[in-house]
Amino acid sequence: MLVETLRKTLSHFEDGLPPIPEVPTKADLKPLRDRIDEIDRVILQLMNERSRCANVIGHIKKKLDLPVYAPRREEEVIENVLAANEGPLPDAAVRRLFERVIDETRSLERQKYQNEPDE
Repeated sequence: MLVETLRKTLSHFEDGLPPIPEVPTKADLKPLRDRIDEIDRVILQLMNERSRCANVIGHIKKKLDLPVYAPRREEEVIENVLAANEGPLPDAAVRRLFERVIDETRSLERQKYQNEPDE
């Protein structure tokens, strides 16, 4: 369901960015800013879906008495996104962004499951 929603939302981006005008005006900013706003909403949907998945993982880890912090898995996540990075973001920026995403997800996992009573 999420994937289909994202495909529909992003389908009009397939044509790429509009050409850069030779003589730009302030009016040229609006469609690009609107596009960024839409992309930001999609990123937010994806981050929340990622967090929901991580919450399920946190629940499973708790039941299996596994630690929240899994450094090897976190490095795998970083390696996966770096391998998929086609730019223009440099790898160092991608690494920092995903380290932050992972850190926030881990924090949420700890808050939700570290002290959760067994059911």
